[in-house]
Amino acid sequence: MGDFPKIEDSTATCPLCGGGDGVRIHPGNAAPPSPEGLRITDAHYGTVGPLFRCPACDFRFTPMKGSRLDDLYAEMEDPEYERTRPQRLLQAAKTLETLRPWKTSGRLLDIGAGSGILVEAAVQAGYQAEGIDPSAWLCQQAARRGWRVHAGVLPHPEVVGPFDVVVLMDVLEHVADPLALLDQAAALLPPGGVGLILTPDVRSLAARLLGFRWWHYRLAHVGYFSRANLALALGRAGLEPLLWRRPGWYFPADYLFKRVMGYLPPPIRQESPALLRRFTVPLNLGDSLLCLFRKPPARA
Repeated sequence: MGDFPKIEDSTATCPLCGGGDGVRIHPGNAAPPSPEGLRITDAHYGTVGPLFRCPACDFRFTPMKGSRLDDLYAEMEDPEYERTRPQRLLQAAKTLETLRPWKTSGRLLDIGAGSGILVEAAVQAGYQAEGIDPSAWLCQQAARRGWRVHAGVLPHPEVVGPFDVVVLMDVLEHVADPLALLDQAAALLPPGGVGLILTPDVRSLAARLLGFRWWHYRLAHVGYFSRANLALALGRAGLEPLLWRRPGWYFPADYLFKRVMGYLPPPIRQESPALLRRFTVPLNLGDSLLCLFRKPPARA
């Protein structure tokens, strides 16, 4: 297999439940992935690789070689992501509030940590936090700010458990084998340890109304979850959901303006007014899932 399945491939094996009869639901309209196409802030909504749907668990996915994705992410740079750091820091702090009833301190690992935004928020909240991310450039940005983010993917020789908390914030949809990543996360938790997952919800109203024009259909996303199949994946990794929420987000107003313009015909698009850069907009469109989970305590 190359970067994408061959055009004649009409079925594919589901990486979530192992079903071998995933049916092609979109032929793909993207060139083979590149580091630029995998940027966190990429706004080419509706540009995807070939998409398949598993009839057994409803998981939607683009078959990819995990090592190939890792290599591309290692080369990815995203200056626009750093420009939106203040708003993303607000989001990270809000996300960590979900943990407070369960864990208020201890070792925390952010998987897919980017430039250490959630690590920063976690340290400020009282955790001993570190992260891991495949992008060498993002790890350099974290180091420049004094945050510990390891360059690479799990398993990693410098990432040694146990951790009291693991966080996978907008990362599970980016990996070719999400179940393997959940297994790795579970292995780093002690019995009773907790974790957080945030990921787009392909069964949300926004996703169903917009179809393949939904803003989460983009090249970097190779897996699309619903609450049901995310719960299935957690169970297969020996983890149990504790609560579900639909998180909101914080964006610079000009960032949102540019994204809205992308849905309009080119002749009527406008440049974002400079004034919008001063404002932060809270937004919750109900199309993301937050799951707090734990590794069950050891039986007596």
